[in-house]
Amino acid sequence: MLSPLTWLKLFQSLRRFKKNEYKLAHIFFNDPSIVAPPILKLLGMTSIISRRDMGYWYTPAYLAFLRFNSRLVDHVLVNSEAVKQITCEKEYYSRSKVSVIYNGYEDALQENTQTVSLKQDGAEVVIGIVANIRPIKRMQDAVEALAILNSSGNKCRLVIVGEGDSSSLEAQASRAGVMDYLHCVGAQSEPGAYIKGFDICLLCSESEGFSNAIIEYMQHEKPVVCSAVGGNPEIIIHGENGYIYPAGDVASLVDLLIDLLNEPQKRLEFGCRARETVLKNYGMAAMLSAHEVKYEGLLVRDIDL
Repeated sequence: MLSPLTWLKLFQSLRRFKKNEYKLAHIFFNDPSIVAPPILKLLGMTSIISRRDMGYWYTPAYLAFLRFNSRLVDHVLVNSEAVKQITCEKEYYSRSKVSVIYNGYEDALQENTQTVSLKQDGAEVVIGIVANIRPIKRMQDAVEALAILNSSGNKCRLVIVGEGDSSSLEAQASRAGVMDYLHCVGAQSEPGAYIKGFDICLLCSESEGFSNAIIEYMQHEKPVVCSAVGGNPEIIIHGENGYIYPAGDVASLVDLLIDLLNEPQKRLEFGCRARETVLKNYGMAAMLSAHEVKYEGLLVRDIDL
């Protein structure tokens, strides 16, 4: 970003678009949202930026640039009310300048996908996580919960699907005596095959903008237990299509898991409602239509001005 050549090349590229009668640029990711808005403003083009997380990457230097650009950007699109709140607060946007368009998804269910199940016997309940192994995902909470559940006589396994170094989680499980009940299977090309084998789906993150994993769980009609961070409470209605709990509160997490472990019918009901929620609120067509409406509205506004 600090190279003058970067700015020159971007200016030349955007000027070509301008000459070809492009009028609007939608900017994704963080570095481009610093570099592009001043150039777009200079060229007289409408600019939109997207925010899709809770700003865990903010630094004082980033925020200084982003706050300056808030006077140059025409509009911001975010994927949850929680992300809208943090964007307005940290980057100094007025709420009227920020719109929520929830992520849209194609239906992930594939009837011909083979189910992968790691159950050793039919009495076990499989708790699953689909996420890359990173500190922000707080997977140590899931391992701690696994140990508590098994020590109290609840037969369950924990399956983690995602890339990353699992050695610390495996060491924790070994110390707790539940290494045989933890399966870190790494990144998978078809995580849905594992999700189909889960009885309960879990997400323990300390930060989320709008979780794609939760949506995929719900598409597969699975009950979800997730931390009440970011946009998660906008997706999961506590006690209706899943449960939410305070991030890091392992005792609350264990209580909710025990409830679902002991209530197979509730797991089915939550899963059914979860799928209905996704089909109703998070379809691809609805997301695309909302973007088109926003683009057209901004362009008409600019013509009127």
